[in-house]
Parts: sequence; structure tokens; C-alpha cells
Amino acid sequence: MPLHKLQSAVSRAIVSALLTSTIAAATPAAAKEEVLYTFTGGADAEFPNSPLTSDSAGNLYGTAGGGAYGDGTVFELASTSNRWIETVLYSFSNSGDGAVPIGSVLFDRKGNLYGVARQGGASGFGTVFELSPSSTGGWKEQTLYAFPGGRDGAYPSSGLTSDDQGNLYGITQNGGSESCQRYGPGCGTIFELKRSNDSWKEYVLYSFPGGDNGDYPTGLARDRSGDLYGTTFLGGGSDAGVVFKLSHSAGQWQESVVHAFTGGRDGSNPSNGVTLDNAGNLYGVSQIGSGGGCIEGCGLVFEMMHAPKGKWKEIVLHRFKPNNHDGIHPSSTLIIDSAENLYGTTYAGGAYGMGIVFELMRNFDGKWAESVIQDFIRGNYGADPGTLFRGKDGNLYGTMYDDGTYNAGVVFQVSP
Repeated sequence: MPLHKLQSAVSRAIVSALLTSTIAAATPAAAKEEVLYTFTGGADAEFPNSPLTSDSAGNLYGTAGGGAYGDGTVFELASTSNRWIETVLYSFSNSGDGAVPIGSVLFDRKGNLYGVARQGGASGFGTVFELSPSSTGGWKEQTLYAFPGGRDGAYPSSGLTSDDQGNLYGITQNGGSESCQRYGPGCGTIFELKRSNDSWKEYVLYSFPGGDNGDYPTGLARDRSGDLYGTTFLGGGSDAGVVFKLSHSAGQWQESVVHAFTGGRDGSNPSNGVTLDNAGNLYGVSQIGSGGGCIEGCGLVFEMMHAPKGKWKEIVLHRFKPNNHDGIHPSSTLIIDSAENLYGTTYAGGAYGMGIVFELMRNFDGKWAESVIQDFIRGNYGADPGTLFRGKDGNLYGTMYDDGTYNAGVVFQVSP
């Protein structure tokens, strides 16, 4: 079973059981949200569910479903003096170019965009693609790599990161070691696409074997020294997922487990990777776990802090609780500002049960306090918020998978 289907099944079962208890009559909070664009579906993009990216001019870029062939899109939202204008830059056709783009797109120094498609390509196991702006207008797509399945990986499951040389790093949720056969061939890989003149070559840096080392990776981040960090949805001693580190030394990559979740009050089944602060500490969310009255737990925000002798210590920064207008089931990779405050979203909970945008701020005593800065109401304002993006203007931008005028999702802005 692909990871996104497994996660969806867990999430929908939880939300279905909780909607009755979490939707409460309340006085609406002061509106801080502005809908920048409402997707219309069809040839337009629809159902966005990935983080946005910005160029130097503040225009926004993202991936979504829909498009001319129904196999997904990359879109731009351009800022003008009085409104935002959306343009579909590319529609995937599943004719070798891939289908179902997922995750954020990544700019290089020349203004090219890079991303992944979960499916399609020559073998149907997904692609890595490049979009290059044309001198005559429009964008040209090039498939840099098509995953064949098997040991090279299958079904990329999050956006890419890059190094100073422009090499690309990402994850696949399947493929890799043939010894791991839980839901399909292989339990996922971490890969690199290395540029050589005008061509690209893929290298598998690590193949997840399952078991204690984790399986089904769900996110990837790179620190200043070039080490890679992420989470797996499953695996570890309690099969509740792990936080991992992939270290590079003398031409070799070695994986180590930063933390193995127990499925209890420390969290369970992380699904969105981690965010690093300037000291190299890691922050992330667990959609379920921690207890607190929800079925299987309402989720939490955690920090993995450096400890003596190269070890790590997990600290739970916030536990989400039902029935108090807090969100439940955090659903996004966290983002961090220059003051090291954290921002994220939940896909359920809040006064109306449609999710929230939250901020976690460190107090003078070192403890963290959560505040709800946007409470979503189903309708034209959207529902099911995804990972946020912080613009240079300090505003938070994000996408809603559901609702809007055409029930195809929206792009929103929140001014914290």
C-alpha cells in the first residue's frame, strides 16, 4: 500500500470519529486570513496540498492536481498592485513526463524550477523534473530522471533539497532494499541526482531496510555541513516511526536513528520531516500520539535537541487537546522565523473543526506557548490547510486542499 493511502486511511478514521466532538459553537476569531486565489478545477489547477515557493519578486509557485490532462500542474501566483493572477506553468500528461506532482518546487540560481511527480514516467514509478523559463515566454519541461522501481527507488514522496553545486536530494516511499516487503517492493530510499554538464545521474545514498532503522521516509532536510535529516512513518522498535540522520564522511553515507517513537506520549508516525534551527536542533510534528483524549492521541510538536556525547534528547513542546478550540492532528512541516518562533497547521480541530494555523513562541523561562492565529471555517475560506511558507514580508502563505467557491481549494495569506 503506498504511504499516502496508508496515511489517508489513518487520518480519515481519526477525523470521522472526532468531528462531532471538536466542532463547537463559538464567537469567530478576528479574521486574519485573505484568500489570494480560488482554484476552479478542470484545466486550471485543483486540490493543492504542498508548500509554496517564492521568487525574488514575491510571486508564489506550487504544485496541484488538475490541469489540461488531469494529471497535475505547476502553477504561479503573480502579485500585482491590486490582485493576484494565477497561471498554470505546466500541465502533466502522464506521457513520460510524470503525473501527480507532489511537494514544493525548488528554484536554482538561474531561475529554473525542480520538483518531483509521484507517478508516471517511463516505468510509472515517478519522475524528477525541471521547468525552465523560455526566452519567448512559457516554460519548458524536461524529465531529469524516471524511477524504474526496484533498487533505484519508486514513488518520490516529498519535495527536493539541494547543495551549493546544484545537486538534488530527495526520498522515495518505496523501492530500495528488496528485503523490505511490508506494502510493496522496498521500504524507501534517499537519493541524489548529480549534475554532470547537461546530464543527470541518480545515486541511491541509503536504502531503508525496515525494522529498527525505519521505513517509508516522509521528509528530508539538509544542514550546513551537508548531513541529511528526516522522518519515517513506520519502523523503529515500536513501529511508530523514527527521526533519522544521514551523515556523509569519506565518500560514504551512514544512517543513524535520532529518535524512535514509542507510539505513546512521545508521539507516533511522523509524516512531514523536520525543520532545523541555527544550532542544528530539529523540530517536527506527530499527527497522532501523546494521549489527551483523542483516538490514538491528538498529536504533538517535538524538538530533538543535541545532548552530550553526540546523543539527542526529545522534548515535547506542545500537546494538542480536543474540545478547547485548539487544533488537533498537526499536518504540516514546521517553519521557523528569525526569532526561532515556530508556525504550523492542523487539519482538524479549532472552533469549527476545520483546522488552524498555530504559532509556538519560546517564553523567557524557556517554555513554549501556543497561540491560534487563524481558525478556519469551511466554505469559501477553505479547509484542510497544508504546510506554510513565510514570505519576505513576514506574512504566512499556504494552500487549502478543500473548499473555496468551486470546491477545488485556495491559496491564502495570514498576517500574524
